[in-house]
Amino acid sequence: MRAATRNHVTNRLFMTTFLVAFSSVALGSVLPCPAHTLDSDSPTHDHQRANQHQKPAVQQNKVTDI
Repeated sequence: MRAATRNHVTNRLFMTTFLVAFSSVALGSVLPCPAHTLDSDSPTHDHQRANQHQKPAVQQNKVTDI
């Protein structure tokens, strides 16, 4: 293989690798993963949803002397 051809193939390989890596990172911002939503990331959301159907409990504050 001639040096010019080898240089051309190497340059294309690096450019293709750069474009694929850049595109894969950019696609994460453009097309977010449907499995991860803002609601699914917060564990308190499921707890609040379960408590919506129940009657609100009255909280009592206890004061203790030190």
